[in-house]
Amino acid sequence: MRPIAKVKDWMKKDLITVKTSMPVPKLVKLLNDEQISGVIVVDYAGDVMGVISALDIFKIFREERSMDGLVAEDIMTPYAVQITPEDTLGDAALVMLEKNIHRLVVTASINQKKPVGIITPVDIIAALVKEGGY
Repeated sequence: MRPIAKVKDWMKKDLITVKTSMPVPKLVKLLNDEQISGVIVVDYAGDVMGVISALDIFKIFREERSMDGLVAEDIMTPYAVQITPEDTLGDAALVMLEKNIHRLVVTASINQKKPVGIITPVDIIAALVKEGGY
């Protein structure tokens, strides 16, 4: 019998975070340069404040708003759904499905505010492929 896959084994640990005060044009460049679709937004203490996805950027264009003067805090989803490294990939998948989200912030424990990782559906699919032999 295989051991149950844990979030800690598949999460991304090399985090790219941005401060709440980062100008949105700089944020867009960062997403492009790093070829990522979202980031964790933190305050000056490094505590999680929210998340930003490419969809948040798309909303600016859909609403035909200018990015000038906007900062990360203005467009972030102010509550980041958290999970712990010890949770299973099944737990992570269920939370993503129930909340219709595409990234979970991983913190050492549910009461912690400092991110230690991030997990996305792509990470879960990679685990299924590797561990399932697909």
